[in-house]
Amino acid sequence: MPTGAVSVRLFLSVRPAGAILAGVVLLGALAAWFGMVRTPLPQAAGQDSAIIPLWRLLAMGAAVLPVIGLTSPLAGLELMATRRLRSMQRRYLAGLGIGSAVIFLGISAFVMPPSVIAIMARGWVDWFGLALLAGAVLGWRLAWTLPSVVAVVLWYWGYGGNQQYRWWEFSARPYDDVPSLVLSAALLAVGLAAYAATPWRRRRLTFWR
Repeated sequence: MPTGAVSVRLFLSVRPAGAILAGVVLLGALAAWFGMVRTPLPQAAGQDSAIIPLWRLLAMGAAVLPVIGLTSPLAGLELMATRRLRSMQRRYLAGLGIGSAVIFLGISAFVMPPSVIAIMARGWVDWFGLALLAGAVLGWRLAWTLPSVVAVVLWYWGYGGNQQYRWWEFSARPYDDVPSLVLSAALLAVGLAAYAATPWRRRRLTFWR
């Protein structure tokens, strides 16, 4: 077997790609079956409760799972990553991330209107960027922490009353809301920058000083 094929096989063997994709399929199925079910949540504005459709929670999970999929029992050794390993990591993240988004949104699209799918897609970008930031700082197993904290902030303080949401509540604003689109692009950029700023890259920058 060629050396490259062996390296790819070893790389994938220590990462939970199969379990991640299975989890995304399950979340997509739950979104298709129960995603439009609405549940009241406590919120800071007024006395009426915010009505949260379950797809907002499920979309966050589908975006966080691919980042958790970067988890490896060899993470300590991989801090000394070579160019080849870093290239494989990027392709793995891109493939798992895009694949997860397509699977989740594709399954959900069977029953949900296009306007909701567009909001879910925008929210997926936000959650993915936040998960990358958390994973880069805290470790990939803890990539869920920052999205979870942000979700609490959005769902408690993001509701403005009368079924209106504040401009930064990206998980609920209309699909064509410009501030939410800009915020999505910014969060994704921050997440990708945090992912790129690995210890290996920081050592390289130090070398050129």
